[in-house]
Amino acid sequence: MSGTASLAASPGTGPGAGPAATGRNQGLPGVATQVSGGVVGALGLHYGARLDPAARFSPVGEPSPGLVQSAPAAFPQSPGALDWLQGPALAELPQHEDAFQLNVWAPEGAQGAPVLVYIPGGAFISGAGTVRWYDGERLARDGGAVVVTVNYRLGALGLMGDERTPSNLAVGDLLQALRWVRANIGAFGGDPDQVTLAGQSAGAFYAYLLSQLPQAEGLFRRTALLSLAWQPPLAPAEYAERYRLLAEALGPDADLAQVQAAELLRAQREVGKAYAGRGLGLMPAADEVVPADLFDFAAAAGRLHVDRLLLNTTQDESAAFLKAVPVEAVTDQVLAGFIGAHFEDMPATLAWLDAKLPGATRHAKLVEAMTLHQLRLAADELAGQAATVGVPAVVARFGVASPLEGAGSAHCFELPFLFGIRGNWADAPALQGVCEDTFERAGAGLRSLLLGFVADGTPRTHDGAAVAAFDPADPRVYLVDGGAARYVQAERGLRPRR
Repeated sequence: MSGTASLAASPGTGPGAGPAATGRNQGLPGVATQVSGGVVGALGLHYGARLDPAARFSPVGEPSPGLVQSAPAAFPQSPGALDWLQGPALAELPQHEDAFQLNVWAPEGAQGAPVLVYIPGGAFISGAGTVRWYDGERLARDGGAVVVTVNYRLGALGLMGDERTPSNLAVGDLLQALRWVRANIGAFGGDPDQVTLAGQSAGAFYAYLLSQLPQAEGLFRRTALLSLAWQPPLAPAEYAERYRLLAEALGPDADLAQVQAAELLRAQREVGKAYAGRGLGLMPAADEVVPADLFDFAAAAGRLHVDRLLLNTTQDESAAFLKAVPVEAVTDQVLAGFIGAHFEDMPATLAWLDAKLPGATRHAKLVEAMTLHQLRLAADELAGQAATVGVPAVVARFGVASPLEGAGSAHCFELPFLFGIRGNWADAPALQGVCEDTFERAGAGLRSLLLGFVADGTPRTHDGAAVAAFDPADPRVYLVDGGAARYVQAERGLRPRR
């Protein structure tokens, strides 16, 4: 159990934060807290522990009474692929295999406050809810909400079972975290019956999955999906091939259950290299928990147990993934090849791109096409299917462009604006040169959307008006950028291959 010394990364002590006072929380025994700006923060709370402490791949259950809180940590991981965009903050955290932790921020004196549980992304192999990026102080203060950020097992530790059967242990980790929230969030002034689950990127995948799982029903009421990509789970043969590559990289005598974490990470990198340009190396695979038709949006909509959705993407999501591709490497053949493989009508899609981006490079058109296929059109499709089963969905888009060359409004670029504590992102290259007015204006727009949704299921404009739900007959998207937020027409007439 830690004291206040373990809370060095807590609200009020990070870059740009004001002084903090230590104190007790609002009712949960044995937890050290800090208070900053009227918000109580409790970091490194253990929501679970492996049922068999000696077994690396054990499912997680309730932590022991003595395992309450420790210094924030992350699960073992290599440097993130988007560190060039976001900065190196994840490297500051110690890593170990028992980082079943979450952080909580709550307004002082909160009673019956709505709750936001945030699942971070990281391509299923990196990330942590405990990193300074996801300091929930401002969200808690601006929205009068209790904010929770969560860790879960990554890479092989959370995904790989044996050569034929995936483990998907990360799903169990998140279910346990949600059960912990339901049982304990009242001690922080949160209402366990008013929980919103939000996830970004890989975290959005898990939030989307959990919104369909019967095991999660009743643990949260609504779901916000930030940058949910169309990314169906691995089929059995795809999973088996990744397991084979991982085993080969470890060597013939290696045992996944015993090999050092550093060796496991090295082997994961080899799998990632094998799939470079073709998709993710390690990711969830279909099994009895993860439906094979997870991204059949009609089937998924019929399984939803939440009453509302909020879907957000960035304008140039795929710029984050294509930044390393030289502009001159994207030829007419490369662009046409991608379009032909991912859209039903290649000539019409190419003509649409020419009209949308006149004079743009083929590289820029590839960014647009990949963003459309994987994210923006997927959001529209899911919202349309949800509407047919009576689940209203608001579709939004973040359009602020980074001054960083080639970044645009890339994947993850909305996160500094959303969490709103710029000092915690001071070393993020993508944020350099963004003026304070733009940062505050766009951040306020995003927070109004999310915090309105958390409060009562209604995303709101900066001045409190309700944002209209997506209407498949007249599809409009709510755009937040550095200027006045407004509705824009959703892309029409494009038919992605699914």
